[in-house]
Amino acid sequence: MVGDARRPRRGPAELTAADQASADQAGPDPTGTELAGPELTGTELAGPELAAELRGGYDAAAAGWASGPGPVYAALAGALVAAAPVPLAGALVLDLGAGTGVAGRAALAAGARCVVCADSALGMLRRCEARLHPVGAEVIALPFGDRCFDLVLAAFCLGHLARPAAGLREARRVGGALAASSFAAGWDHPAKAAVDEVLGAFGYRPPSWYVTFKQDTEPWASDPAALRRDAAAAGYTDIRLRTVTVDTGLADPAALAAWRLGMAHVAPFAGSLTPARRASLRRAAEAAVTGTGPLVVDMLVLTAF
Repeated sequence: MVGDARRPRRGPAELTAADQASADQAGPDPTGTELAGPELTGTELAGPELAAELRGGYDAAAAGWASGPGPVYAALAGALVAAAPVPLAGALVLDLGAGTGVAGRAALAAGARCVVCADSALGMLRRCEARLHPVGAEVIALPFGDRCFDLVLAAFCLGHLARPAAGLREARRVGGALAASSFAAGWDHPAKAAVDEVLGAFGYRPPSWYVTFKQDTEPWASDPAALRRDAAAAGYTDIRLRTVTVDTGLADPAALAAWRLGMAHVAPFAGSLTPARRASLRRAAEAAVTGTGPLVVDMLVLTAF
């Protein structure tokens, strides 16, 4: 289900019965309700075409996420949850832009009473367990009541929005507190350039949504001044920003190559290759990243009330 003003808004307690079945059992929509409208635009970057391309990238990455980028984002989600501005024990938590639910799982592990995972990339959302209550939804039009969550987690989510300030306002509407993450400005890792060079030799070109993301919205999400300004405009008053250094635990070439080759901007290209060509790409990527580990990430964390 996506956000639609024609639908009644619901709180997390009301979602439980409808969302217990797994996404595979529930069919095309993991919430068991039809999509409201032909186009999910909550993650649009520059129009519906790029929004569809973005979702297609994440849907293509979904099957390999757990063995590719998943371990990286699980470590980062754990650090984000640890920085949450409210106690997790007994809390009602919304994992916004949840993907496969790594932040939601970290919240449950920290003692949250109930987690709801919301995303418009349904292929990723189907990888969430039923206990995470996956809901197909637009970030800027969430189908929940005002202040029905104690905490909203937005792990590497806001930077994908064409209207990030609108996403912050909606997070403020449905939740009492916010913990959001992005990559710190200037952070990089040599494995990224190494794999990019290999991909180029295999004929890869970045998709248009990714180019727009890197040029326009990711810089906003890494800018403390912009985050503070737009969080204040959204109604938050206690706003804090800090950089957290996270050792993801990834160091060996196979894991580093899987991280990069499994990302949403690469997965559709890798999936288009023949099995033999794909295996050659993986071997070349592993050779290229040898000696670049470990993977340590500088993550910008925004917390607010």
